[in-house]
Amino acid sequence: MELELIKKLDYFNIYANLGFQIDGIDKFKNYSIAYHNKIKDYWYNFITDIKANTKEEFDKIILEASSKMKDKNRDVAIAVLPYMKEIYNNRETFFDDSYELVSNEVWQIFNSFENLDNIVTNCFLNVKLERTTDMELYSEEMIKAYQTGDKEDPYGDLDTVYKEVYENYKKLQNEYTYEFYFAKINDEIVGVTSSICDNEIYGIYGLAVKKEFRGKGIGKEIIKQQLQMCENKNLKLAFLQTEEGYYPADMYRKLGFKDVCTEYYYIKKFRELIL
Repeated sequence: MELELIKKLDYFNIYANLGFQIDGIDKFKNYSIAYHNKIKDYWYNFITDIKANTKEEFDKIILEASSKMKDKNRDVAIAVLPYMKEIYNNRETFFDDSYELVSNEVWQIFNSFENLDNIVTNCFLNVKLERTTDMELYSEEMIKAYQTGDKEDPYGDLDTVYKEVYENYKKLQNEYTYEFYFAKINDEIVGVTSSICDNEIYGIYGLAVKKEFRGKGIGKEIIKQQLQMCENKNLKLAFLQTEEGYYPADMYRKLGFKDVCTEYYYIKKFRELIL
């Protein structure tokens, strides 16, 4: 059951955003590569879906896939999820000293909607989520909320290219609904968030509160309101992804989110590969 859920979430995460968060996915016999034409972060440019039973098979695949990533002017990054069972369970074998583990991204789900009213946010401010289609303003406020420069913030140095990407967002005609929100207090924008859903799952993305408003329970209040939106749509499962080892992961757990798995991102240390 857990493996099937992970596969569903992975499909939802990657393909539902095809044309916005990821520009393309090229599938090959034993692997896939995902890439973005503007964003260079490893979250949007990676090798995945690798089918290899031995280190020798793995190395051959990475060598071939690396050439394709280099053609797109991207570094060699590998995203590893549990359905890549052999590699996932033996990461110390497949990823030797030539690789660096750069991210442990935990996947969390919420399905305890019967306890939604019992969630305590300790927020004493009147936070309102306001849906927006003004992507120029959204992109400006999103960058303000993310770029804190703080080391304890995993996304505090977000590349400004994200502003351009969000500003030029165009909705594709598909079965997914993508919504963008401002978090406001007395008509002042204090943060942003977004959601994507189909008829089964509600995904929470891009939640960020401006630095001067943090520590007031606003982030928790935003999550609670989004979970209420999920319930109002008669959906039974919400999910999000966050960096393990930073404060948001534990905050979401306290709100009732449960860990499903961890996605690992590796970067090839030696950028100049012999191809």
